[in-house]
Amino acid sequence: VLDNGESEVLLCVANVARNAQAVELDLSAFAGQVPVEMVGGSAFPPIGKLPYLLTLPPYGFYWFLLAPETAMPEWHVPAPEPMPDYVTLIVKRQLEEILGDACRGLLENEALPSYLPKRRWFAAKQSRISRVHILYAVRIEDDRHSMLLSELEVQHSQGTDRYLLPLGFLGEDDRSGAMAEQLALARVRRGRDVGLLTDALGLDAFALRILDLLRSGASLPCEGGEIRFVPTPALSELELPDDVDVAHNNVEQSNSSVIIGHKVVLKLFRRLEPGLHPEAEIGHYLSEHGFEHVPPLYGEVARRNAAGESQTLMLVQGFIANQGDAWSWTRNALERAIREVGEESETSAEEGGYKALDELEEFATTLGQRLGELHRVLALPSENADFAPEQAGETHVAAWSQRVREQVEKALDLLERHKGNASEADQALAEQVLSERDTLLSAVEPLAQQAKGSLLTRIHGDLHLGQVLVAHDDAYIIDFEGEPARSLEERRAKDCPLRDVAGMLRSFDYAGAKMDEAVAGKSHDESAAEMAHDVAERYLVASRRAFLEAYWQSAADIAHRWASHDGANAALELFVLEKTVYEIAYEAANRPAWLGVPLRGLAAIVDQLSTRGAHD
Repeated sequence: VLDNGESEVLLCVANVARNAQAVELDLSAFAGQVPVEMVGGSAFPPIGKLPYLLTLPPYGFYWFLLAPETAMPEWHVPAPEPMPDYVTLIVKRQLEEILGDACRGLLENEALPSYLPKRRWFAAKQSRISRVHILYAVRIEDDRHSMLLSELEVQHSQGTDRYLLPLGFLGEDDRSGAMAEQLALARVRRGRDVGLLTDALGLDAFALRILDLLRSGASLPCEGGEIRFVPTPALSELELPDDVDVAHNNVEQSNSSVIIGHKVVLKLFRRLEPGLHPEAEIGHYLSEHGFEHVPPLYGEVARRNAAGESQTLMLVQGFIANQGDAWSWTRNALERAIREVGEESETSAEEGGYKALDELEEFATTLGQRLGELHRVLALPSENADFAPEQAGETHVAAWSQRVREQVEKALDLLERHKGNASEADQALAEQVLSERDTLLSAVEPLAQQAKGSLLTRIHGDLHLGQVLVAHDDAYIIDFEGEPARSLEERRAKDCPLRDVAGMLRSFDYAGAKMDEAVAGKSHDESAAEMAHDVAERYLVASRRAFLEAYWQSAADIAHRWASHDGANAALELFVLEKTVYEIAYEAANRPAWLGVPLRGLAAIVDQLSTRGAHD
């Protein structure tokens, strides 16, 4: 029992034998809690209702704190929800017979309305589905597998969306793996064969078939148009063995992907919008210009309608063997930095620093350099009007001012409504920020005016540490889709490159703050919490400085014509403010426990503006 009256549960497990031992423990009374190893701080898989399996080395010993679910390790994949009883579809020969009246009715009225809300990529989970319609189903089967490329139209209480859902037949003897079975949506009886109708992405054959169609540059007719498989020149140089393996991502995301032979990534865009997709566009552009710090583009699968309008369905890109995304890599490096500082090793003292903190600073320098190089390529003159750079004038200044002011107003209104969900300290900070509404709003127009003359180019649009892969001590930028909440037109629009810089600075802030909070939550030792806070602050100061210095140097040739001698800094301040208030609105509405991170960032902006106003 702690001093504040709350209690903690500790679990000690010891192996007193001289041989390694496995043990199954009945910990069902603590289901949902996470064993956190107290020496190294590592989180183990969460406890469930089944016996908990541990393996201990000779004379091994574990000392766990049973922590709440908030300590869940980043790599943890929740067990899939059991699906309801499947409807049974009866076909005679071909899988596309499921579009016949009887089967279609079962799919559209029963199976799909139950199935879709359970998918991570389905955006209307909180809305009531009124109708599901299968728009088309194009056969893409090979010699042994029945598969369809299909698109759904879903009408719900908030509007209408379209989704890509390839379908495949999983026979009883098919050894495609558990993923295909988990993604099933109905039973299928075809003569003597019985199996499941599943999301074809779970079948190894689907990815390989798409690659074959892409290599041949196929074009398949579908209702109201055609599906085109468009390879890039790089695909002709790609070699894969005949027995190539296909690795499925067990974590569903807003889009879906599989890895082929550790060389290729097939990416499906689940929620579809008409028009050119920014990731396909920018992927083609960067490949043509030889920019090497993004995945190479091997091809695109798109549906073209009768009017000639194109809609991207899938991309095939190169796979980059990596050490993880920069968010996870940074969090791990910060954990090591905290341990190094805590140990105060003689080696660290002699070297005058800590290896993990040095690595973080070096990576920030690399990241700044690569982002500057990316922006330089996107700023090149182009005959393609969609990529030709422009100069920001009064119209753009007015749009920036309106956009950021609206974001500030929205964020502060949400903060007012949700501040009661925050901690006591954050509530006080929220009151302080809310009292400075006029200070924030009045700062927007002057900053936007100083940013006039910025070169406007295509940008990443949603850049943060999770959109960067760490590989070979280098940085590779991925996922050029832009912010998912914005329309396709907005995501394709040219903007100031410093919006990307602002996004990365805010991501540094999140990484440091969340690691600081995690350590404070696990430890009741004030000195340990203070040490973690100190490490996080040192990381933030050093990484921001290193990142910005490298970026300014790398992007120095971009032809901005700032209206003010301090235009670059003013633009960066403007977009950091925009990103911070966007985070306030998002966290207040979706993750109140995270609200303190952007709230402290916004408070720092308020202090900066107030200090500047006092000196003016």
